[in-house]
Amino acid sequence: MMYITEYARVTSIPRNILRYLNREGMIEDPLCEEDYLRLRFLEQVWGNKKILRSQLSRLSLKARESFLRTADLPSKWERYASTRFYNMEQGQKLPMGALIEEIQTTFGFLLSKKQISRLYKIRNKVQVTRHREKIRAKKDHDSLLQSTNK
Repeated sequence: MMYITEYARVTSIPRNILRYLNREGMIEDPLCEEDYLRLRFLEQVWGNKKILRSQLSRLSLKARESFLRTADLPSKWERYASTRFYNMEQGQKLPMGALIEEIQTTFGFLLSKKQISRLYKIRNKVQVTRHREKIRAKKDHDSLLQSTNK
């Protein structure tokens, strides 16, 4: 028998996914023989592009873009903050204090200094992303105008 934390050290499946499978009752902790079989199968398909492509194709383009934009954010509150910043109208402002309070109320915990620092990094990342998208849209628009003027 092996515990999930031990198994996480020897598998390509992240520990948070193993914990999720345990919370959902799909595997036990410690792992039994049936769990090993399930996890071996999951390891074989984990990260397979063909399978990922099929799964992502079921989502709308907007949902796929949102998913990919926040895929590197591990917690729900981080994804929430990123989406709040990203969906703001041009020129609109979201005070950090208001967002901190909103997150604390919505998710029911107080943000630590480290988490608040993380919030600033998320905001900066979204600002850079939106700026790059704006530049890309301008280039696309300019190239479209040039091609119609020929």
